[in-house]
Amino acid sequence: MQVYYAVCLALSVIGLLIFKWRWNRDTDINITFIFLFIPIAEIGYLMRAISSNLEEALLANKIIYLGGCFLAMFITFSIMNLFQLKIPRIVGLIMTASSVLMYGVILMIGINGVFYKSVKFDIIDGEVVLTKEYGPLHTVFYVMVAVYTAIGVALLVYSMTKKKGVVSYRTTLLMILTEIISVISFFFGHSVSKRLELLPAAFIVFQAIFLIIMERTGMYNISITEASAMIDKAENGFIALDIHRRFIGANITARKFFLTLANQEVDEWFNIDKEPLSNVDAWLDEFDRLAKNSKGDRKTLEIEHSVEHHDRFYKFIINYLRDDRRIKGYQIVIIDETEERRYTNLLEKYNSDLEEEVEKKTEHIQEIQDKMVLGLAEMVEGRDFSTGGHIKRTSQGVKFLIEEMLKDPDCMVDKHFKSLMVKAAPMHDLGKIAVDDKILRKEGRFEPWEYEIMKTHAAKGAEMVKKVLTGVEDPEFELLAENVAHYHHERMDGSGYPDHLKGEEIPFEARIMAIADVYDALVSKRCYKDKYSFEKAFEIIEEGMGTQFDESLNKYFLAARPKLEEYYSSLDDDEE
Repeated sequence: MQVYYAVCLALSVIGLLIFKWRWNRDTDINITFIFLFIPIAEIGYLMRAISSNLEEALLANKIIYLGGCFLAMFITFSIMNLFQLKIPRIVGLIMTASSVLMYGVILMIGINGVFYKSVKFDIIDGEVVLTKEYGPLHTVFYVMVAVYTAIGVALLVYSMTKKKGVVSYRTTLLMILTEIISVISFFFGHSVSKRLELLPAAFIVFQAIFLIIMERTGMYNISITEASAMIDKAENGFIALDIHRRFIGANITARKFFLTLANQEVDEWFNIDKEPLSNVDAWLDEFDRLAKNSKGDRKTLEIEHSVEHHDRFYKFIINYLRDDRRIKGYQIVIIDETEERRYTNLLEKYNSDLEEEVEKKTEHIQEIQDKMVLGLAEMVEGRDFSTGGHIKRTSQGVKFLIEEMLKDPDCMVDKHFKSLMVKAAPMHDLGKIAVDDKILRKEGRFEPWEYEIMKTHAAKGAEMVKKVLTGVEDPEFELLAENVAHYHHERMDGSGYPDHLKGEEIPFEARIMAIADVYDALVSKRCYKDKYSFEKAFEIIEEGMGTQFDESLNKYFLAARPKLEEYYSSLDDDEE
């Protein structure tokens, strides 16, 4: 007999390992307990078979009763979950408490006589034999197991008649077989043999049956499959088929979408001839062809089809149903896109109007921003009596220069750059707001120390531009305006200020600004000088090309000369 119990133990451990490898991660906790408690009970049977005294035999018996007290309950709970049955929580608590209390009584065997009045230990023909006189609670234990079994059978009968389409008949019959084997081995096992227990072998059969059931249903349990497929939104329907296209299950949402699913039996061929599900077979054929010709990873393979049904729009997504290692079937996700379609159509209908409105609002906001920037620059200029109108005129000068650049295909500027430069030009002297009025408004030439203070307006202007524009304008304009303010007094030979930059170290936008700034200063009247003629101004700037100004800009300056002279000629003395 020891060999019999050892073999049963070994087989139960193998069953546990198979379960752990295949299903333990995603399965019902009650089934996990079934696979865990069976090897423990088998250990008890083997321990009792090799025990040498009463104390060892009683300890082994207490281990054996773990299966007797709890396995029937776990099987009942697993039936409830498998068939998606719900019982009041209080009933589950009573069943659990009953098993725990009963096992507590069993642990008192050898201490009091409520379960075993007496136990006699013998070894007959090399085999351990326990002769027991049962106490009153042993009968209660039998009643408890009988009640659990009756509840399980009743649930199975109810499921076969009332819960069609949830679990297949084959699975139901396997569960009924489990209950039959349980009753025969537990209640009538001793009638077959006084020494050989049938329950250890029955436990192995239980494991085998549950592995078969889980192979068919555990993987395809809708709640598990939906979780693995990330179908966790209530509005999404879900249908599972096996690799032979037999129906496995559908969630409540899918059954609400398509009432014909109510008559679809589990394990039957998925064959619905009503729209839009009648297209599924053709879609599966398409999916199989795509999979056959696919050279990539099939894990991400899927196809989509949209259909209209009863004035509603549905998107069907078909991909593989799989576990961690292999393809097990197909999963069909159904998304009701009706509201999304209506919303999209509404957006398309009013799209042009909305775009036009947004464009108007954007232009209005941009206009406000530009006026604010220009107003700030004019406020600063208003403190300097000698440069009235300077920011407007230099902006025009910049505009004329860049317009000539745009005509040259080799010059890397565009209309966007032009708009940014014209917008940034008025800010080039913003730093003058930090210069003391006594210096800024002084009539006549500056003393050397005054000129040094006046030169600080470039760096201070850059700081102010950065503070004013950061978070308000886009970074491209912010940098361009900052460079214009900071470096428009730098010279190509490095003798300018504030940082004595040379050549291409000076930002391109600042080099453009420098020409427009100096030209305006030359042809405009100042408190310390009269305005120069256009000829004289052009002569001075051309002489400065290569030393003060970027010589590559000279051709654009010359090309813009007619526009510049026409513009300045149109200004009256007050504007100059």
